[in-house]
Amino acid sequence: MSRKMIVSGVGCCLVDRLYNHLSFDSDVFTPFLTRTKGDGGLAPGRLVFKEEFDRFAGVDFLRTLPRLTSGRQAATMNVGGPCIVALIHAAQLSGDAATCRFYGCRGDDEDGRFLRSALKKTPVDTTAFRLEKGDVTASTIVLSDPDYDNGNGERAFINTIGASWKYRPDELDDAFFASDAVVFGGTALVPQIHDALTELLACAKARGCFTIVNTVFDFRNEKAHPDRKWPLGKSDDSYRHIDLLITDHEEALRLSGTNSTAGALAFFKSNDVGAAVVTNGVRDVCVYSSGKRFAGIETALPVSDAVAGELKKGSAGDTTGCGDNFAGGVIASTVAQIRQGNERLDLVEACRWGIISGGFTCFYTGGTWFEKYPGEKSKLLAPYYEKYVNQTVHAK
Repeated sequence: MSRKMIVSGVGCCLVDRLYNHLSFDSDVFTPFLTRTKGDGGLAPGRLVFKEEFDRFAGVDFLRTLPRLTSGRQAATMNVGGPCIVALIHAAQLSGDAATCRFYGCRGDDEDGRFLRSALKKTPVDTTAFRLEKGDVTASTIVLSDPDYDNGNGERAFINTIGASWKYRPDELDDAFFASDAVVFGGTALVPQIHDALTELLACAKARGCFTIVNTVFDFRNEKAHPDRKWPLGKSDDSYRHIDLLITDHEEALRLSGTNSTAGALAFFKSNDVGAAVVTNGVRDVCVYSSGKRFAGIETALPVSDAVAGELKKGSAGDTTGCGDNFAGGVIASTVAQIRQGNERLDLVEACRWGIISGGFTCFYTGGTWFEKYPGEKSKLLAPYYEKYVNQTVHAK
């Protein structure tokens, strides 16, 4: 039997509070919608910092929230964040084949205690999830409009970075860089890690790690330089140390400074990214590999017909966490293939698991699924995976 794999991740972990069944087209939202890039206004599919929204609106967001939500309470409070949600899902799919470890911090407040308690119910190792005394835990208010984009749904995010401002690169120990795979997830919301990505990725590659980056909307750089492409670390040299980049359409355009997915992929290729996956909601997933670790490919993969069919019947929760679980599915499949000793990894196979994982997230509210027993989520996903294999059998 192959040895157990070690996957370590650093990046965004926070408390999500989701408010569902809102309308971004309603009169109540209009005064608070963005007018120019980085101005702090709300925008479907994008994230803003709470303090920037406060400046934009001239009023504390928490005083505005009851107006936007008609006074309703949050539909759910859940574990959120592109790194931790992806790791949780990857751990749930991997079972005993891999150990997934999370590096990050929380505040010593109620939200921090909630995260600590909730994460104990997952298979992720949180030994390195440390307490930052005297600070608040990172959190996000998620405003969800299920009817946006012709019924495909979208969300707006209001984020408080809190203790994550203080998390430093030197808190990543030798064990982190001794992992089989390392994940830098949503690091734009952990600023000191994000700014050090060039060096951290280079160190991970030098130690023989398989490197994965999955992104989040980078409001800090959007605000600072709305007319420039977003930096990823100190320079574009970061990209050549990435074995697998997972990003969505909007983030791909802003990272590359281009205006199309094709342009973004050309940018990633020119900067020697090993493989890139660009999601775009219910639209095709664009997939590229240079042939380094994954077999060379450039193609597009559709969403799952089986998931879409269920959603049309009304089996919908919301779209929060779809991208994070997509990343988790891709990570789990990639790590499983590495463990099997595959000479060339199969990116289409990895994306199959990502696509059905992201789609399944639409069946429940919030990004994190808490299993009733180990293997429950894999069992639930299995029929969707089989149907999706049949749907994409000719995708090569």
